[in-house]
Parts: sequence; C-alpha cells; structure tokens
Amino acid sequence: MKPRPNESFTSWFDRQGFKHFKSDELTWYFSKVRNGVKNSTPPRELWINIVPTIKILDDLREHFGKSLEISSTYRALPYNRAIGSPDGSMHVKFKAVDFIVSGISPATVSAVLRKWRNEGKFVGGIGKYPTFVHLDTRDYNATW
Repeated sequence: MKPRPNESFTSWFDRQGFKHFKSDELTWYFSKVRNGVKNSTPPRELWINIVPTIKILDDLREHFGKSLEISSTYRALPYNRAIGSPDGSMHVKFKAVDFIVSGISPATVSAVLRKWRNEGKFVGGIGKYPTFVHLDTRDYNATW
C-alpha cells in the first residue's frame, strides 16, 4: 500500500499488516549517528521498497519461532558514505535489512534464505557475515 497524503512512516508501516513487525523495529535506525553523520527517515517514494524484504523477514520469524533483531535498515547517502558503504548499497534504496535471529547462526539463517530464493520465494541478495545476515530484494540474485 502506498502512503496516504501526510501519513507518517510509522502509520504507513503499521498499516501494511505484517504479522511480526512494527515500525519501531526500523525507525530507531533512522536517527542513528555514525562518524558525526546522522541518518534520516527514507523519502516517501522509497517506503514501498522495503515491503518485500520485510515480508521475507516476517516469514523467517515464523519459520524459526525466534525473535529477530534488525541492526540496519535505510541509510541516507551521506550516512552510508560515513560508514564506508558503497553508494549502490541496497540500504540506500531501502531494499535491505541487516539482522540476527536469536539463537540461530548466520550460516543457518542464510541457508534457509538461499533455499527459499532457489524455490522462487523471492529475488535478491543474501550476505552471510560472522555476526549477522544481510537480506535485500534487489532485481537479481547475489550471494556473498
């Protein structure tokens, strides 16, 4: 669903009907400061971009029956640059989330995501890091 005129991100996000997610799980990151640069709320025209990614995360919470903690969402370009991430990052396009699943290794989480992607559940990027997983819903598959 597209945002209504003058609707806040919080109101719009909570209207999307996700089973396991509320807006505050993303919005806390919009005010994060790193290296003296403050992040911001994504522009309204990008809000819809995060929906497919959150739908996959909603399914992951259901699959594992565990809490899922988001560590990175939207990054304004200046903020993204301040943390040393490339300009083409899916976080800048509001299509990416970095997260952990409580008690589940990043290897296990990324394996489930790769299986779902291979089954056609989504198209996008899966990054496995030592302490977290990156998921995005870009227009092509990428794995790292």
